[in-house]
Amino acid sequence: MLPSARALHETIATRHLHDGRLAGADQGVRWNIRVWRFVKSYLPMLRPRERYYFLQGQAYWALANWTLGDITGEARFHDAARAATRVIRDTQRPDGAWDYPLPERRHLVATVEGDFGAIALLEAFARDRERVWLEAAQRWHAYVEREIGYQQHPAGLCVNYFQKPRGLVPNNTCEWIWVLGRFATATGDARYLERVPAMLAFLEAVMMPTGELPYELPGVHEPRLRQHYLCYQYNAFQCMKLAWYAHAHGDARARVLAVRLAGYLAGGVLESGAVRASCDHVAPEVLYYADAVGMALHTVSAYGWASHQALADRTFRFVRSHQRRDGGLEFFSRGDYGLLSDRNEYPRYLAMTLYHFAERARDARPLD
Repeated sequence: MLPSARALHETIATRHLHDGRLAGADQGVRWNIRVWRFVKSYLPMLRPRERYYFLQGQAYWALANWTLGDITGEARFHDAARAATRVIRDTQRPDGAWDYPLPERRHLVATVEGDFGAIALLEAFARDRERVWLEAAQRWHAYVEREIGYQQHPAGLCVNYFQKPRGLVPNNTCEWIWVLGRFATATGDARYLERVPAMLAFLEAVMMPTGELPYELPGVHEPRLRQHYLCYQYNAFQCMKLAWYAHAHGDARARVLAVRLAGYLAGGVLESGAVRASCDHVAPEVLYYADAVGMALHTVSAYGWASHQALADRTFRFVRSHQRRDGGLEFFSRGDYGLLSDRNEYPRYLAMTLYHFAERARDARPLD
């Protein structure tokens, strides 16, 4: 896995780093995700120069560089991680939040974006013990408590998706549990974990018999129920974050949730190593879905909580089979609407794949 990670790292660094920011095109929302990205894929001469800077991508880039530095002993990777984290700190607003990069949502503050900014800052603090990183992360924590807030569920608590509340989205709650765990570890202050039991109770109550967590549930601000949306992709990240938290803090409830999620994810891995798009649809085939599910299955297997390693490695072999000689990936998705492909490069998702490659390479065992 390490050669694949190195090659992908070089592609990302060469093509998508601009003044320290990981920035570029994104699949976007609304009409771009439905139509315009395919026009840009088939008619690249029409592509505008897009430099969308997502904290999620920037943080994955930083985390991947920390991991690659650990594995190789090469200082340049850790230097790149620190440089990426400085950008995160420098782009933070005085109120502790970060601007949303897409113009359609410029008026919103996304919990997921700030969470990844905090994760990168906390990782840098854990490495270097410089207070500036911790203080910046704490400003985000204060913003969540002050501006984003939570919604009550009969069973517990769900953190909001934006600072303007909508429905109840379990994905953000899984992620915030992980972030709060990192705050508690960084500071030694268990008060950061006070809301975690109520959030775990919410997740336990809404998890389906299959082990899947629904995408969105009705709340006081949004009556919509949307149980299934990008099911395996979302549940893979939820599984990872609950597993990381459970392992770090010895939380048996979070561990049970992660194991149940992994059991659900195992059913989405196809013979090819690709991963189903949702419970109802196999297509489209999206490369990063596969390495996300692979990383989740690898994580619970490495912790000794389940035995999904063969499936995990199948997904990683599938993604590597579509890596070009220059280190990039052959496509983002294929089989959209039955016949379209998206061959654009989206640095946010490439950084996720890089991190998953790097973390799998940390385990020196070859792919099964």
